[in-house]
Amino acid sequence: MKITFLGANRNVTGSRYCLEVGQQRILIDCGMVQERDYAARNWEPCPVDASSIAALVVTHAHLDHIGLIPKFVADGFDGKIYATRPTVALAEVMLRDAAKILAEDVKYKRRRHREEGRKGPHPAVPLYTDKDVDNSLHLFRGVGYRTPTEIVPGVTVTWHDAGHILGSASLEVTISESGRERTLIFSGDLGQHDTPLIHDPTYFRQADYVVMESTYGDRDHEHHGDVEDQLATIVGETIGRGGNLVIPVFAVERAQEMMHYFGRLVHHNRIPKVPIFLDSPMASDVTDIFRRFTSWLDQETRRAIEADQAPLQFPGLTLTRTVDESKSINHVKQPCIIMAPAGMCNAGRIKHHLRNNLRRPESTLLFVGFQANGTLGRRILDGEKCVRIHGREYHVEAHVAQLFGFSGHADRTGLLNWLGNFEQSPRKLFLTHGEEDVALALQETVRKRFAFDVSVPEYASEVLLDDDGPSLVEPGREIAINVRRPVAKESEPQRIAPVATSDLDASRQTTEASPPIESPQHDPDREFLDSSVRRPISFLHEDPWRVLRIQSDLIQGIETMTRALDGRRRAVTVFGSARLPESDPSYQFARRTTQRLGQRGFGIITGGGPGIMEAANRGAREAGSLSIGLNIELPREQSLNPYCDASYTCRYFFVRKMMFAKYARGFVIFPGGFGTFDEFFESLTLIQTEKLAHFPVVLAGTQFWQPMVQWLQQSVQEAGCIDEHDIRRFRVMDDADEIAEWLDAVIDGSEP
Repeated sequence: MKITFLGANRNVTGSRYCLEVGQQRILIDCGMVQERDYAARNWEPCPVDASSIAALVVTHAHLDHIGLIPKFVADGFDGKIYATRPTVALAEVMLRDAAKILAEDVKYKRRRHREEGRKGPHPAVPLYTDKDVDNSLHLFRGVGYRTPTEIVPGVTVTWHDAGHILGSASLEVTISESGRERTLIFSGDLGQHDTPLIHDPTYFRQADYVVMESTYGDRDHEHHGDVEDQLATIVGETIGRGGNLVIPVFAVERAQEMMHYFGRLVHHNRIPKVPIFLDSPMASDVTDIFRRFTSWLDQETRRAIEADQAPLQFPGLTLTRTVDESKSINHVKQPCIIMAPAGMCNAGRIKHHLRNNLRRPESTLLFVGFQANGTLGRRILDGEKCVRIHGREYHVEAHVAQLFGFSGHADRTGLLNWLGNFEQSPRKLFLTHGEEDVALALQETVRKRFAFDVSVPEYASEVLLDDDGPSLVEPGREIAINVRRPVAKESEPQRIAPVATSDLDASRQTTEASPPIESPQHDPDREFLDSSVRRPISFLHEDPWRVLRIQSDLIQGIETMTRALDGRRRAVTVFGSARLPESDPSYQFARRTTQRLGQRGFGIITGGGPGIMEAANRGAREAGSLSIGLNIELPREQSLNPYCDASYTCRYFFVRKMMFAKYARGFVIFPGGFGTFDEFFESLTLIQTEKLAHFPVVLAGTQFWQPMVQWLQQSVQEAGCIDEHDIRRFRVMDDADEIAEWLDAVIDGSEP
């Protein structure tokens, strides 16, 4: 085993690691470098041949972790890209926006360089294009938290919530090679505790090797009181001067956090009533993704959403998408609040707002996120009085402020507590994602505190993971845990006390195994599933908001399906058992069938789970056709399979069934359990009542379905309950090509 450090080494951005196991190579993250001093690495070929990488595993959707994926694909990578489902959704938004900005920057630089008679340090072409993004997106596969996934033979990865942004993960990588097993933990970017919207980070008990970020490894976050109080004061002072409050934000997480806090301030009348703009089409799209993945948000946020106290919308908020809408902000006569990416002021619309406000002493530029060395934001924050934007010099006369408590990264205390939960020293700890002096300072602290073997790798350095002996991880033991935080006094910020080595036994008493996703404890939509909690029919009467949630489910479902199908009406729904493994003949039958249907232009809709549903989505994906999964948000419901190009998670079974019938032109039902019989009889009911006119239903598998059809004919039909016409709407078939051909003919109308 060998790990090569290919980015974010003695600097913060550009995350990239190559893990070699036998003859296989796996890449962990593929991020863009954002510091000016190291930006040339974005243009250089990856030190490891892209075509030699078998798979790419992603921790989260920030550009410094995914921003080079389209270039990597263009350079020859064609394997699968694994990430959590929210990360997959966010990646499309982030990468498309990055490609757009790259194209715009090149266009602007060409013109400027022409005028100035010079050349830039890099070719005047985009790093990658929107077409490169398209070529990348179809390689993504979505996974859930705490679901082990074999990436390549002998390498299994489990994603755990890192508490950094929506869908962010720490990676538990288990490797089996030459009779040895080793577990590596990649922390990804670790978040703070008690931040809005998302869960707290996951901790770990054991590992053989650990790669941990060190962004704030030499300091703790400053706490200057309650965040809302600070924000209210800054808003009041700026508006009182008649200026604008300009806030650079990251489109993912920070924009949504700011919306959360501004929403609370507006609802409680704590700030003046002024226009509040989120000037970013990408941030708007990301906000829609947050609304789509509510089950991945923390318990407090979900309660607010269920109580109709939406944290991502409020009076006075305007989300601008177009360039004209963005420009119109400059003509607003009254003072206003403007949030715009990029968070470090190195690109995007924020530069235009800086040009219009930096020279206004009545305005305020408020930083709410980390500013890497060399970025425009860092230079302004460090006190530079004259900065260059779009080729012109601007004097900084506006107030410059920084709001603490917003960082998406754990600070020194948080990182030490994360390490303090390991029950014994890992064989090696590697510190990455930190400026050199910061990472080295944390290295020294860790040596003194824990006596770990810890190093700060250089860029492109290689380390053999060839230690002898058994793994430090006990076989079969759950190593991911949640930490119960001590309750802080009202006058103190809530934070975890550092854990010393001698205190590890005590700290273990405050840990417990963490569930995949926290659920509200008193949700009547969930409690009705447990008959020991309530009377069997009590769920019918106790939720006055159910009708609104049903409407929301329907509206979101229609919107999702309409966008996914994009006018396509040739789609079929596939039903079947969720328990059949890939080795089962029915799984392979379903896969072949949907391959044939996909080749004929049919999109495939399933329940999104494992077994037959996975086989169907997989076959559609392999045929280059559309693959859709409609999941249900309930306890113990199966996770969405990784072959869905589009997905939707709803609360109510009947809503999902409506989507199945509304957007499909036919059903294909494979062998299965009670659920499959349910779909069979519902299909019969819809056909008999003429709710589905001229709707073909394939019963795939004669051995399984023929006895059922015979029973219908001999018992139900003879009793006069159904007629021969109803029976003829079903076709029992055993051949994938025949199924595709028959459905094609019936749906096209060439066969009655």
